[in-house]
Amino acid sequence: MKGRILAVAAVLSLAVAPALLAQGRGGMGGGQRGQSPQMGQQRGGQQQGQQQQQGQQTQTRDQQRQRIHATEQQRDQYRTCTQSANRVRTQARDMAQAAKGGGANNPEFREQHQRLREEVRTMQQEHNRFMEGLKSEQRNQMRDRIRNLDQTRERLDNQLGDMEKELKRTNPDGKRIATQARKMEQHMQEWHRQHRYMGEEMGIEPEG
Repeated sequence: MKGRILAVAAVLSLAVAPALLAQGRGGMGGGQRGQSPQMGQQRGGQQQGQQQQQGQQTQTRDQQRQRIHATEQQRDQYRTCTQSANRVRTQARDMAQAAKGGGANNPEFREQHQRLREEVRTMQQEHNRFMEGLKSEQRNQMRDRIRNLDQTRERLDNQLGDMEKELKRTNPDGKRIATQARKMEQHMQEWHRQHRYMGEEMGIEPEG
């Protein structure tokens, strides 16, 4: 009798166990399905927040560009300053070529040096006029550019002073002067690069 009862109990347990297991799985699945909408809402909210942040950053950059946008007078001053700087660079290149020919002590070469000094002085005057016309917001926004330009101008002045010292000697060294002139040309290339970046930030189209 006991054996028969045990057998019936074993059969019942085998029949009921799969149903309980399926019910448990269904409950777990239902719990997971219940979480999916919440997770989707969280992800959607994060994406929306990122898009809003990107939009705000873009709007801020546009506002900054608008605040430092050049006036017509500033555009004219900028172009005049650029043209003057190009003349300095060309004159320095011509002096480097002339000095290599061994003519550093003749009157013609000294006239070229005098023209270079005048072009540098004119460029600095035009640059100062342009800088004086900047608004405080423009200065603050482009202070790194302005600092780089000032450093390049200082190196240019030092190089020009070294050249003048060499020319005051009884027998100037043409190779040394040629090297100094090439360095001046390189300084002017760097100056022109920084000046162009400043113009781009102010919305000024480059010439040529």
